[in-house]
Amino acid sequence: MIKTVVPIVSPAVNYLTYIQAYCGVNWKVEDTGHIEGFLSEDDCNLIQSCSADLCFGDGSGSSLTELFYFFPAYVFRENSEGLNGYFTCLAQCHDAQSMSPLFDGYGHHINRLQEYNPGSLSNRSFLEQDDMLLKIKLLSTIYKAHYHKYMQYHWDADKALIERTCDYIHKIFAKNDIVGKWEDLTGFDLLADQYQLIIVPSLQFGPCANSLHHGVNIFPAITEYCTEYYFDHFISHEIGTHILKPHTLDKVQVSEDNLRVPYVAFENLAKHINLKILSNMYQYELGEDYYRDSVFESIYNSLDSGSIENISSMYFNAIDLYKILKS
Repeated sequence: MIKTVVPIVSPAVNYLTYIQAYCGVNWKVEDTGHIEGFLSEDDCNLIQSCSADLCFGDGSGSSLTELFYFFPAYVFRENSEGLNGYFTCLAQCHDAQSMSPLFDGYGHHINRLQEYNPGSLSNRSFLEQDDMLLKIKLLSTIYKAHYHKYMQYHWDADKALIERTCDYIHKIFAKNDIVGKWEDLTGFDLLADQYQLIIVPSLQFGPCANSLHHGVNIFPAITEYCTEYYFDHFISHEIGTHILKPHTLDKVQVSEDNLRVPYVAFENLAKHINLKILSNMYQYELGEDYYRDSVFESIYNSLDSGSIENISSMYFNAIDLYKILKS
């Protein structure tokens, strides 16, 4: 069975991204003039004051990132109805002085998300501290109050960009079984029946792709800042990360504080194999300053004789070689 690439139009995920970008948390949308007053100054200041708790990128997140982005994005990716109810539930956690309303109401979804990331929402005791519960209530009240305004004043513009992007994605993958190519070359399976891409225009200045589950990813829309060329090669790259993750990054046994090198090695492994998948038709950089592209390109080229026999071993050997080089 061919596992198709399926772009998704999701109001909920676009709202979750827009409200954060509007306030300049992590990154900022370029133009908010046409929706001036989307948030009051007090509400915007409150979200900005929680910036350190909400930011994410380069494989890492903060204390409230999951509650206000990744978890609701996963739950409401296909059906946005119920998003306001989710924030009502979060606010109730403060009144209950416990995260029980969330874990009782959304336990099934939490269990599903932990299949992909066992550490998802594992910081329950930290979230139940008084100051965190207060932040959760205040943020939930703001997030709940402005969803209708986003839908009324901004959704149509986002939806037009999303639909154009969906059309292009359908075009480039209509006769291209890219998931099958990855599975054949690596010998690993994508642990999902399809690969969902949630398209979000206001992500264009933020982290370029954000994984939610084995076959679910948040991706920017086609704009002047994110051209079609990006989609031609980077969707395949991200599919590769989802296929490789259970056999590489998930097997790393280090604390989260020491995960940078394994994560960078993981992304560079996906890039190394992706160039094979795409027959070296595209060249791209992950970002030399953080991802050390040139160093890992040399490492993987030296380890890969041309026939990939044990990708997991190659990955861990690359980490060891990188540490030796940097010691």
